Amino acid sequence: MRKSLLFKTSGQIICVFATAVALFPLALMLIRSFQGEGAHNYVRVFETVNLAPNFLTSLLVVFGTLLIVSAVAAMAAFAFSKLNFPFKKAIYYTLLTGMMIPTSALIFPLFQIVKGLSLNNTPFSLIFPYATLNCCFNLMVLKNYFDALPNEVMESARIDGAGKGKIFTSIMMPIAIPGLAFVLIQTFLNAWNELQMAMIFINDTAVQPISVVPLRFTQTAGVQGFPLEVMYAALVVCLSPIAVFYFFGSRFLIEGLTQGAIKG
Repeated sequence: MRKSLLFKTSGQIICVFATAVALFPLALMLIRSFQGEGAHNYVRVFETVNLAPNFLTSLLVVFGTLLIVSAVAAMAAFAFSKLNFPFKKAIYYTLLTGMMIPTSALIFPLFQIVKGLSLNNTPFSLIFPYATLNCCFNLMVLKNYFDALPNEVMESARIDGAGKGKIFTSIMMPIAIPGLAFVLIQTFLNAWNELQMAMIFINDTAVQPISVVPLRFTQTAGVQGFPLEVMYAALVVCLSPIAVFYFFGSRFLIEGLTQGAIKG
């Protein structure tokens, strides 16, 4: 009993310490954003840069990425989990190797493709790469989730005359909503936070995603005399949508990840 109590107490202390370490930069950023001129720091952010086009670009990129990932990853995961076709395992594990390739190694060839298709400086230059890079991991998560669902449900639907499409849309997907919610949330976070491709594929500062905006303040700080507090305010503005989204979606994120790890 004592060992058990000691183990639980030690675990709680470690969790509290890890949480404090993780929250410290965020707390520091928020506190520093109100120092100096207080709330006027946020006013200076919006006075200096018209953030509406940047927010619009981020929303278009995130929405397009979520649409592609949710459709492609869900259908592929269902096929690899519940359907039989030649070379299924070989194709599946070949697709999973995409998770082993670092993003930095893909930037140059992706940029050449984007430039060749004349998609640079448009949201499509980020939507397709983001969707491709996020599909591999999400395919694995959703396949594991579908693996945990009983095959008897599909067999009953087949007896009633339902086809594969009907089974997928009307039976399997409603059951797999927690797994799909996890996929959408983590894809949203990845697409909203990504920086490297956002800077390279869209070099027009007026329409770059919101994740690039703090760098613009850093680059112009010496010229326009922005204090450090304004930089922190810009960071808070850019991160606030993620904080709100994660606050409401964290339950689905944990539930979907746990369910997806049951089997696989």
